[in-house]
Amino acid sequence: MSSAGRGRLLAQFPAPLRCAPPGRPKGRGAAPPQTRPQRPENCDDKGALSIAAANLNAVSLHGCTAAQAGAPTSRPEAVVVGGLNATLKTYLHDALRAAGFQTIDGSTEPDLAGVEPTNICNRMLLGKGAQLELTTELRKSMFTVNTVAGRATSTTAAYNGFVAAVRTAIARLEASGGEQIIL
Repeated sequence: MSSAGRGRLLAQFPAPLRCAPPGRPKGRGAAPPQTRPQRPENCDDKGALSIAAANLNAVSLHGCTAAQAGAPTSRPEAVVVGGLNATLKTYLHDALRAAGFQTIDGSTEPDLAGVEPTNICNRMLLGKGAQLELTTELRKSMFTVNTVAGRATSTTAAYNGFVAAVRTAIARLEASGGEQIIL
């Protein structure tokens, strides 16, 4: 199956795979609200790890505060773009900015950089992926009802624009060839 086909397959899961701290439920939609964030390099969900290991590319999504992201207080809606795949990071910056989103380079925020080899976004066949850290304010702008139950039916234009931009970046990467071939 092509990486594009696998990407479509992953997009069809009913809920995202989530990595949970030890002692918490794991699997699709199982992670309860956490008092401290789970670091993506500590993911031990066997299902998530096997999916990652079987695919060329990944974009993992996480949440942070505007202060953690280094976003200006005058515009706290931002996304930090990190990970080890420099080409995908560039394409994500380009597409998200073209869609009107403020992006921040993960290399300026080491805690959000997503550069650890054990990070779930970098455990792909290519050994590199991308990580997006969305500020609380950006996440709130994506839903009219920002609860686990309400999000599925309350997406906004911001959400649709974000999804379209990320898909554009992934399509551009997959169309570029180059590193997308494993011999």
